[in-house]
Amino acid sequence: RQILRQEWLDTGAVDNLTEIWAQPLPPLDVDEGFLEIQVRDLNACFNLNAVASTATAQQAGRINLSRFKTLLRNLNLPEPVADVWLDWIDPDQEVGGFGAEDSEYLLGEFAHRTGDQLASHVSELRMLRDMNSEVYAVIEPYVCVLPNDQLRINVNTADPQVIAALNPSISAAQIEGIAMSERLYSDVNQVTAEIPELAAATDAFGVASEFFEIQIRAQVDDALVELSSTLHRNPNDGTITLLTRDFGKAFRSKFLEELTGPEE
Repeated sequence: RQILRQEWLDTGAVDNLTEIWAQPLPPLDVDEGFLEIQVRDLNACFNLNAVASTATAQQAGRINLSRFKTLLRNLNLPEPVADVWLDWIDPDQEVGGFGAEDSEYLLGEFAHRTGDQLASHVSELRMLRDMNSEVYAVIEPYVCVLPNDQLRINVNTADPQVIAALNPSISAAQIEGIAMSERLYSDVNQVTAEIPELAAATDAFGVASEFFEIQIRAQVDDALVELSSTLHRNPNDGTITLLTRDFGKAFRSKFLEELTGPEE
């Protein structure tokens, strides 16, 4: 919390991967154990709630649904997942596109209903029709769930595949170029000058972040605790608010991944 607050005081409305919070830290030794902490920028991933079409933002919801389909297509995943997800979080029981509502889920082996509201956890994807562990494993690193229906991606920190979802005309070569670049943009105009295809998507990206996931793993003797907390940093005054805490999310060490490759 102190680091995120100080970064806001130092740099204001700009966040990038050179800042302290984004650096993988080695585990800290404590008596009879260790403590490891890492921060994930939740404005670097695709907010799944952004596909919802509210009464005041129907057009935005439709555009973001199309962007979600672009992300799925770029990841070689079935596009109907987007329609099924929209039916999961929309408030009605009308099947849209290739979606599914209660009438289908209640006939399944493990009968359940759709959420019919904005999702509170990304694992709700696992409840979707035809969702399997293979598809979930591919998409999970690129998506998240925020407590709103807004799509605001930080192009300084987002995975290139998430940025590419904003416009289907972005080529594979451009995606690779984004991945190789340092990305120290200080305003939106710098982004669109370098990537003109994003000019029509300024509603969905910026160069600052508001939501962060703080992951902690602590071990003392044989006792192990893993905690994931979601924080919101007010873009106007930099104040930090704790939104959620989750003891059920597995800790994947970015520090170990840099040393040895992804954890199994």
